[in-house]
Amino acid sequence: MKRVHRNLPAADVERLRDSLAALIPEAKADVGMLIRTMRLATRRSQAEYARLCGVTPRVLAQIEGGGYRVQVETLEKLLRPFGYRIGVVSVLYNPP
Repeated sequence: MKRVHRNLPAADVERLRDSLAALIPEAKADVGMLIRTMRLATRRSQAEYARLCGVTPRVLAQIEGGGYRVQVETLEKLLRPFGYRIGVVSVLYNPP
């Protein structure tokens, strides 16, 4: 397991948060990568972030690794510390 760097400089944390914000609007963004970036921005280990969100560390590790199909309820729990929610957006189809 990769160690959490609690002593990251503020500039590094800000870069992590910026990269997270850049990933969110992408339709093809990897969920595991999004969650991992969020967790690292909070300077928490997988066990700590899992406890904060109310999921098991094993499930969090599987989601971050991409080997787990996450349920909507679990994803909501993982997004909650950042104030994000899951939503459905209607996009009008405009054929070329």
